[in-house]
Amino acid sequence: MSRRDAIGRRLRERGPWLALELLIPPLLIALRVAGVIRNPSLLILIVAQVSLWLRRSGWRDLGLRAPGSWRRTILLAIGIGIAYDLVDIFALVPALQALTGQKLRLDQVGDLSGNSMMLVYFLVLTWTLAAFGEELAYRGYVLNRIADGLGRSRAAFVAGAVGVSVLFGFAHKAQGIVGIADNMLAGVLFASLYLASGRNLWLPMLVHGVIDTTSFVLLYLGFWPK
Repeated sequence: MSRRDAIGRRLRERGPWLALELLIPPLLIALRVAGVIRNPSLLILIVAQVSLWLRRSGWRDLGLRAPGSWRRTILLAIGIGIAYDLVDIFALVPALQALTGQKLRLDQVGDLSGNSMMLVYFLVLTWTLAAFGEELAYRGYVLNRIADGLGRSRAAFVAGAVGVSVLFGFAHKAQGIVGIADNMLAGVLFASLYLASGRNLWLPMLVHGVIDTTSFVLLYLGFWPK
């Protein structure tokens, strides 16, 4: 047996190797909160790729496979994404701001209002690093690894959905406490869609992209959360 296969076998067991692997995402998020690193999601994605390579597995096993119906998935994603973003903007964010006494921080988007080049830049990031990359990293990799550690029962996947949503929230520390809480709620939505679609990543990916696209277009048009 090769060294790669030996490590992969240990990672597939519910033992100390898997426990060590499970510590990596929270550690990276903690480093983000401490300001040591800026993009824990990309690092988690790299760790995930290494883990899959060692296991002789692939992203298809975590849900990157064609859905039963592309048309239904796309239409659902558009409807869910736009509806959630409107609820988020007009209800969730104002409620979180009132509860915490703080504003949602959007410093990272700069002066997006009326800036077409910046809008294109953020839309490219939305559909690559955010919608695609973050869903692979969090709902694909981290959620499944948590479920592995807990025995892959229904309760294990629910616990994984909760755990990964908390990590996803803290990964967005730059948006302040309101942004952290808001992204936790979005994380719950994405994880729920992932599980409800038979652990298929395309629905949460597309919903994630629609939500972020709607938000950036509104910011471009001059609408900022109050």
